[in-house]
Amino acid sequence: MNGITTRLIAKELHVHRWTMLATAAAAMFSALACAAGGAAFNVGSIAWLTAVIAGGAMLAIYGVANERKERSLQFLLALPVSIPQYVLAKTLGLLLCFALPWLAASVSAVVAVLASPAIPDGLLPFVVAMCGFLLANFAVVLCAGLHARSEGAMTAAIIVTNMSVSLFMFGVGALPGIRNHLGAEAPVWNGTVAGVVLVELLVFAIALLLPQLTVARRRDFL
Repeated sequence: MNGITTRLIAKELHVHRWTMLATAAAAMFSALACAAGGAAFNVGSIAWLTAVIAGGAMLAIYGVANERKERSLQFLLALPVSIPQYVLAKTLGLLLCFALPWLAASVSAVVAVLASPAIPDGLLPFVVAMCGFLLANFAVVLCAGLHARSEGAMTAAIIVTNMSVSLFMFGVGALPGIRNHLGAEAPVWNGTVAGVVLVELLVFAIALLLPQLTVARRRDFL
């Protein structure tokens, strides 16, 4: 990466610093609430998911869609930076903006499970799989944002990916290799968990690579 690409990544971190901070703080506070167990666990879990998902959606909307809408891309692409370099910087910059609060949210969720006597440790593999899904889900949202040329397409992508969270929870949570051990006293790491995480990593990699192979090659990027 050249100096301008690095500065564009730094620009993303600066512009979205408050979104990152708010997402991390909300997720960590929600995880703390989960540790109390009972009704607090249910409320905290929903709040934790909402914080991470909403933070990712805001990054995609304000980091990609609004930049295109407000025509600030015209100024950025007037700099000595090529379209492939810009797409790479945008991808890495927004990924880093999400990864930092996502890491804080993931660590706080894992700590809540392990530290709270009200939460069975058997829930940990599902929590790890959920964290992996949220990272892959953001990569898909970002990929869609870079490809979308209209607000409607971007809105549709966010709706579909948000709906996929519920489908993931019900679908993966129903797998025998995970469902049968949710209430266990110790986490059970088996082939089912490994398979889910592997698929998440594959989706994550494809979603990040695709814009470099398609969007970065457009001549009419604007």
